[in-house]
Amino acid sequence: MMLNLKLDRHQWAGVLFALLCWSMPLAAQHENTTKPTHDSICLSEVVVSTRRQMMSVNQIGSQINQTAITNAMGRSLGSLLEGVSGISSIQTGTIVSKPVIHGMYGNRILLVSNGARLTGQQWGADHAPEVDKNSYSNIEVVKGADAVRYGSEALGGIVLMQPSPLPYDVSGLHGMVAGLYGTNGRRFGVSGYVENSFKWHGDWAWRLHLNTENGGDRSTAHYLLNNTGMRENDLSLALGYRRGAWRLETGYSLFAQKLGVMQSAQMGNEQLLQERIRLGQPVDFTPFSRHIDYPFQQITHHNVYFKAFFDHEKIGHFAFQSTFQQDNRRENRIRRLNHSDIPTVSLHLNSLQNSLVWNKGYQHWKSEAGAQLLITDNTNERGTGVVPIIPNYTEVAFGLYALQKYTADRWGMEAGVRFDGQQTKADGYDWTGRRYGGKRDFANFTYSLGGHYHINKQLKLTSHFGVAWRAPHVYELYSNGNELSSGIFVKGDSTLLSEQSYKWITSLKYASKYFDVQLDGYLQWINNYIFDQPTGRNITVVSGAYPVFQYRQTRAFFQGVDLDAHVRPLSSLDYHLVTAMIWAREMPSHAYLPYIPSFRLTHSLTWSLPFFKAFSPKIGLSHRFVAKQTRFDPATDLIATSPDAYHLMGFEVNFSVPMREGQSLRVGLMGDNILNREYKEYTNRSRYYAHDMGRDVRCMITWNF
Repeated sequence: MMLNLKLDRHQWAGVLFALLCWSMPLAAQHENTTKPTHDSICLSEVVVSTRRQMMSVNQIGSQINQTAITNAMGRSLGSLLEGVSGISSIQTGTIVSKPVIHGMYGNRILLVSNGARLTGQQWGADHAPEVDKNSYSNIEVVKGADAVRYGSEALGGIVLMQPSPLPYDVSGLHGMVAGLYGTNGRRFGVSGYVENSFKWHGDWAWRLHLNTENGGDRSTAHYLLNNTGMRENDLSLALGYRRGAWRLETGYSLFAQKLGVMQSAQMGNEQLLQERIRLGQPVDFTPFSRHIDYPFQQITHHNVYFKAFFDHEKIGHFAFQSTFQQDNRRENRIRRLNHSDIPTVSLHLNSLQNSLVWNKGYQHWKSEAGAQLLITDNTNERGTGVVPIIPNYTEVAFGLYALQKYTADRWGMEAGVRFDGQQTKADGYDWTGRRYGGKRDFANFTYSLGGHYHINKQLKLTSHFGVAWRAPHVYELYSNGNELSSGIFVKGDSTLLSEQSYKWITSLKYASKYFDVQLDGYLQWINNYIFDQPTGRNITVVSGAYPVFQYRQTRAFFQGVDLDAHVRPLSSLDYHLVTAMIWAREMPSHAYLPYIPSFRLTHSLTWSLPFFKAFSPKIGLSHRFVAKQTRFDPATDLIATSPDAYHLMGFEVNFSVPMREGQSLRVGLMGDNILNREYKEYTNRSRYYAHDMGRDVRCMITWNF
C-alpha cells in the first residue's frame, strides 16, 4: 500500500491559502440581500456566443465552435484539435489519433463528454477516444492542470466536449443534415440531428443524433495501405424536463466502430521485422478494397446518463449527474489454424460515476464545492487462447474539492483544494502460469491558484498554477503483450509510483478590431514521469516478431510556448497563425524524452468574397510546416534518425445556396496535402512501417432547417 499524504511546506501553504479564501466571504454571504450574481460579463470583450463557457475565466485554453466541428467531418478528434495552439496528436496508422496537449497524451489528458469523464481503453497508443465528435456543438481545451475540479489524470490538460443545450424555448422541428465524400479511402458519411420541444406539465425537449461513416483502404502519396478501411455508426438520444427551479435530463449514446489494421504491422519473424523497419514501407500491395480483413479492431461504447439541476436564489445551484458507461473492445489478428475469428484481445469495461456540485455567487464572490465517485470494472474474455495483455482489475476512486473565486471590475482570482483517494485491484496469470497483480492504494492532495487582470480594454493577462497527480494505470504496471495497430510489444513495471505534476502557465491576450493575439508560456515539473521507450530488443511470439518497449519512470521537465494570432487587414480578409514549441527532458540526465512533438507552424488565409453576397462565398489556403525532431535520443529509438521536415498545403472553398427563411444550405470543398507530399510524422507509431496520408479532397453539403 502506498499513501502520498506527506506534504511539503509549499503544498501546505497552498492548502491553507485555499481554505482561507474559502472562509473569507462567509460574512458577506450572510449580509447579502440582493439577488446572487452569476458569471461576470466583461463589456470590453466582444460577445461571440450566448453559450455558457465551461472553462473558468482564470484558466487558459481555447474553444472550438460547431462550425469548425462540422467542417471537420471525416477527420478524427485528434486532427480537429490540432487547430488549437499547443495541441498536436499521436497517431497509430491512418485513423487512430489521440490528442496531445503540451507533450502529454493518453491517461494524462482528461476527456470530459457531456459532463462525465470518458472511461474507455485509453491506455494504448493504438486506442483512439471512443466518442463521436459530430454530436458536440462546443469543444473547449483547457491547457492548465485543472485537477481540482476534475480529479486525477488531468496533468496535461482537459478536453471538454458538450452538446448544445436542449431547446426548451424553441418551438417546431429543427435540425441539421450533413453529407461527406472523401477521396482518400473513397469514404462517405452522413451525420445529422433533429430536435423539438413541447409543453406538458412543464417544458419538455428532446434531440436525436445519428452518424455513419464508411471508408476503404487509405493511401499515402505513392502507395495503398491495405486493410485500413473503417466502419462507424453512432447514435445519441437526449430527453429533458424543466419546471420551476428543477431541470431533469437523461440520455443514451452508442459509439460503434470497426477499424482495419495495416497488415504490414504484423510481421512473420525477426528478420522480416528488421527488413521492414529498414525499408520503412510495405513491400506487398493489393488493389483498393472496402473489405476489412484480419487484423482489425472492433469497439462499442455505451453511455447512459441522468442529470438533475436545482436553482435556488438563496442556497445556490446544485447539479447531480450519474453516468454508466460500458466499453467493449475486440482485437483480432492473423492466427494459425484458421483461428483468426477468435479475438486475441477482448476487454469489457463497466464504469459508474456519480458527481454532486454546488455553487453560489454573492457580490464579488463565487463558491463551488463538489464530490465525485468513480467505480470501474475491467475483465478479459475467456477462451481466446492468448494470455491477456493486461489483467482483470477494479478501481474505486473518490474526490472532494472546494473552489473560491473573486471577481472585480478589472481582475479576478480563484483558489482551490482537493483530496483524492483511489484503490486498484488487479488479478491475472502471465504466460508462464504465474499469478500476478495485487492491491494498490493511492491518496493525494492537490491545489490550484489562478487569476486574470485586464491591463486595458485590449490586453488581458492570465496566470494559473496547478498541482495534479496520476496513479499508474494497470497497463503501465502489468502489460505484457503487443499493441495490434502499432506493431510493438510492451512490458510494464509493477513497481511504478504515482506521478506528481506542478504546472505553471501564463497567457497574454490582445484583442482589437484588426488583431487577436494569444501568447502562452508554460513550465511543468513531473516527479515519477511514466513513459515507454524501445529497449533495442525484439521478441518473437506466435503471431510474429515485435520490437520490445519497456515502461520506466524518471523526473521530467517540460517547457514550451504557444502562439495563436489573427490578423484582419480588411473586414473580408483573415490571416490565422498557430505555432508551438516544446522542450522535454529527463531531470537527472538531461536526456530527451521520446515521442515529443517537434516545432510546428500552421497558417491560413481566408477571404470572404465581397461580391455575390447572397451566396456568402469563402475561399481559403493553408500551409503547415513540421520541423525535423532533433531533440530525441537515437540510442533509444528503433531507427537512428527522425523523419525529415515536411510542408503540407491545403485549401477550402464554400458557399451558401439561398433558401426560404429558417433554412440554409452550405456546400464546401476542402483538401489536405493537396500537393501529395510523401512524409512521416515523428509521433506516428506506425512510421517504422509506412508513410503518412497522401492527398485527401473532401466535398461536404450541410443543410440546416
